[in-house]
Amino acid sequence: MFFVPLISFFVEYYFSSQFDFMKSLFSAFAVLIVLNINAQDTLTVMQYNLLNYNNYTTYCTTDNNLVADKDGYIKTIIDYVLPDIFTVVEINETTTSLDRLLNNVMNTSGRTNYARANRSNYNGSDIVNMLYYNTDKLVFDHQIDLTNAALTRDINMYYLYYKDPNLATTHDTSWVTCIVMHLKAGSYASDATTRAAEVSVLMNYMNSINKAGNYLVMGDFNVYTSDEECFQNLINHPNANIRFYDPINQPGDWNNNGTYAPYHTQSTHTADNGCAATGGLDDRFDFILSSLDIITGGKKVKYLSGSYHALANDGNHFNLAINSGSNTSVPSNVLDAIYNNSDHLPIIMQLIVNYPTGIDDNALVPFDFYIPSENGQNNAVLTSHCNGQFKIEAFLTTGACLQVSDYQLTQGYNNISLTDFPTTGALIYFRITSPDGYMKVYRVVR
Repeated sequence: MFFVPLISFFVEYYFSSQFDFMKSLFSAFAVLIVLNINAQDTLTVMQYNLLNYNNYTTYCTTDNNLVADKDGYIKTIIDYVLPDIFTVVEINETTTSLDRLLNNVMNTSGRTNYARANRSNYNGSDIVNMLYYNTDKLVFDHQIDLTNAALTRDINMYYLYYKDPNLATTHDTSWVTCIVMHLKAGSYASDATTRAAEVSVLMNYMNSINKAGNYLVMGDFNVYTSDEECFQNLINHPNANIRFYDPINQPGDWNNNGTYAPYHTQSTHTADNGCAATGGLDDRFDFILSSLDIITGGKKVKYLSGSYHALANDGNHFNLAINSGSNTSVPSNVLDAIYNNSDHLPIIMQLIVNYPTGIDDNALVPFDFYIPSENGQNNAVLTSHCNGQFKIEAFLTTGACLQVSDYQLTQGYNNISLTDFPTTGALIYFRITSPDGYMKVYRVVR
């Protein structure tokens, strides 16, 4: 519903060097057929700042932010997106409010398959975080709630696993941990200092467990630039095992910068109703950042390239309300609901889950290669699990070798130029070998 790939990628076969290329390629397609029959599902993830859901203040009141109206708006959005994982910030801290969203919004329109995580409010805030999830696909296992005097609100770590139909046989499945945080708002230096301290609470905990895995960190970060200390602590932490990555790889000075218009998430309004912030779309406050394992698919859960977007941001409403003039990125009723409910846009991304599970994690290639749709077709991205020299070999369907190149890459995102390869109507096979001997074949239609 939300994403039509411009580039088709089909993977995926590990083959050893004693086989010639075409024999290996034939085997790769055999594996592909098996995988297509058995073995993939897609999870839709949505993060949303609900703007004081059932939480009344001196400025958000029953006149301009009535919860009964918000139920209808959010329901319209949920009916459209049908997220499997729905994380929220700015919901009233009472159990009554948390259950209201579940019963009045999520489990409506004939749905009975949503459940929620546990309430947490150790820091005593009026508004808290929450996770709702699709019980047809996911099982909520447990959560860890981080509390600290440095935090404005709790940071919640929700541990979910995929309801693999083969679970009774394999006794193994894929895990996703959603870390939800709502950092201190404000543009003063003191606010940035507070945000840095808040993220340090999370990253110190992550460093103490020092375990790679399928992690998403999501929420309203209230950051104005990727250079801010709190954001750098997420994406450039000294411990590479726990770094997070921006799925769309768009660092920069986002605030009031038209270059980043397609990625802004706040504000949906220009007119002042007393509750919602104004100014139009000019800030990127809301995020879903991913661990390297999710970016590369190293642990059976992989980000679907190109699926990350801010719902209802068509890229043409910089400093404008989202309903100003024409905006056909979503149906009109969804656009109205997003405008009326909050001053933030929901963030959506999709994850591919591979099963049957029960296979050795070490057999999975811990890197990925893809062409981001937002970057056109002249550059690919190789997300690497390590520093070192990668070999990239390109072949036509005839087996003819187009190019063999060695690239000295670093852990994380690396841009690979495709200007030497055919650009129209060409089917190319890329064989990539990592410094530690992993191999993988990608079929790319350009």
